[in-house]
Amino acid sequence: MGVLYSGNLNSISTPISALAQTRLGVLNSLGIVMFGTAHLALAKAMQQLDHGRLWPVARVLLCLSGVTLFYVAFYFESLYASATDTNDPLWIVASLTGLAMGASQPGLSRIAPRVGLFCTLCLGIWLWLVPLAFFVTPSWIGGYERLVGIIYLIWVGGIAISLHQHADSIRR
Repeated sequence: MGVLYSGNLNSISTPISALAQTRLGVLNSLGIVMFGTAHLALAKAMQQLDHGRLWPVARVLLCLSGVTLFYVAFYFESLYASATDTNDPLWIVASLTGLAMGASQPGLSRIAPRVGLFCTLCLGIWLWLVPLAFFVTPSWIGGYERLVGIIYLIWVGGIAISLHQHADSIRR
């Protein structure tokens, strides 16, 4: 949020990609890279568990999302402020993340029904946001992206916390 406001940008109309072009844009890129690294760490933690056929698929999709976030940070940094279609790589991350949510849900339900329900809720909101994208005007793109980002952060953080809380029962 500091990067957004340091550049006197509007949180509703300013796309996430524009933050990389501000004087503190490197902080935005660093945050994206750190979030991608968190994906890899979560996938590594999930390696200790075996919860069905889709579990390894979910881990691969989570890794791919993380690696794609590294590319997104680079892509945003390399753009010029006047570039068009600056958010193109975000649909790839969103697709991989939605697939990871769906693939991890059965295994998470086996770990703990509440965790599975949490994942289902996040996936439902995620899927609801997909068609909404077709109705978002440029004056609302930043708000839409931040809404998607909040759900994304909640899902990754919630899964990481839940796996940590259930670690003892999972290993038994």
